Amino acid sequence: MPSSFRLLPWFRPQAQSRSSRWLFPLLPLGLLAIALGGGLVAWRGQRIPAVTTLQPVAPSTAKPWGSSLLHRYRQPRPSTPLAVPPPVLPQPLPPPQAWPELPLVKAQPSFTDLDPGYWAWPLLADLARRDLVAGFPDGSFRPGEPMTRAEFAAQLTRLFDLPQELTSPPGSTPYPDMATDHWAYGSVQKSVQMGFLTGYPEGTVLPEQTVTRIQVIVALANGLRLKSSRGAAPLPGLYGDQNQVPDWANRQLVAATEAGLVVNYPDLNQLAPNRPASRAEVAAMLHRALVYTGRLQEVPFAYVVKAP
Repeated sequence: MPSSFRLLPWFRPQAQSRSSRWLFPLLPLGLLAIALGGGLVAWRGQRIPAVTTLQPVAPSTAKPWGSSLLHRYRQPRPSTPLAVPPPVLPQPLPPPQAWPELPLVKAQPSFTDLDPGYWAWPLLADLARRDLVAGFPDGSFRPGEPMTRAEFAAQLTRLFDLPQELTSPPGSTPYPDMATDHWAYGSVQKSVQMGFLTGYPEGTVLPEQTVTRIQVIVALANGLRLKSSRGAAPLPGLYGDQNQVPDWANRQLVAATEAGLVVNYPDLNQLAPNRPASRAEVAAMLHRALVYTGRLQEVPFAYVVKAP
C-alpha cells in the first residue's frame, strides 16, 4: 500500500488501547441521548403558553440554561404602550353646614344707580330681593366704590351667624385703634370671633382702611373653614397675576377657588389680588359664599372662576 494511504497508528486495530476498546460501543448510545435531549427541549418550548406572565427567578435556584430561563425569555413584548391613568384632582370639601334658603322679600331692587345691564346685576339683584344688601339714604348702591374693613365686617355679620370663639372677655376692647362706641365695633368683634377677620401683627384692625380683594377671599375661606387637598400649591395657569398673591394667602385662594367663591371681572384670568375690592365685587363673592353654604340657589353668572 502506498505511504499516502497508510492509516494513522491510532486507527489500526493493533494500535487501539485497552480503554478505547469499550468507548466505541458506547458511542451510539451517547448520540441517541443527545437527540432525545434536544427533542425534549423543543417539546417543552412548544408547550409554553404565549400569555404566561413573567416570574422572577431567585438567584439561588436559577440555572443558566434551565427551564426557568427559557420560560422567562420566550415571552412576547407588549404590542401596545402602557396606559397611564390621568391624575385624580381633589374636589373641594362640602360646606361645613347649610341653612334653609333665604326667602324673597322684595320683587325687584330699587337702587337708582343699578340696572340689568350692570355686570354684577344677577347676583346683586338676588341679594337685594332678599334684603341682604343695603344702599345709601339717597337710594344708590355705589357699586364701584371701595369697601372699608368696617363695612365688610358689618356685611359679614348681616349674612352669617356662625359659632363664635370668644377670644377676649365680654366688654373688652381687643384692638387699640377701635373704640367700643364705633358704629361697627360689634360687627368687627363678631367677625373676628366667627373666624372671618383677624387683626394686624401690631394689634390693630384698621376699620377705615379699604379691604383688598385677596383679603376678602382669605376672610371667606377662613370663616367658612374651606380646605383643599392641594394645599398651598398654586393653581397652574389659572391666574395670570399669580405672582402678585402674597404667600400667606395661597392656601385660602386655592380653597376659595375650588369652592367657587372667586369672582373676576372683566377678565377671569386676572385676579388683581391687591386692588381695593369694590362694593359690587364684595357683594358678588358674598353671594357665592351663600351659594356654597346652601342658603342661596345657584344663579347663572359668567365671572365665577372655575378650578381646573
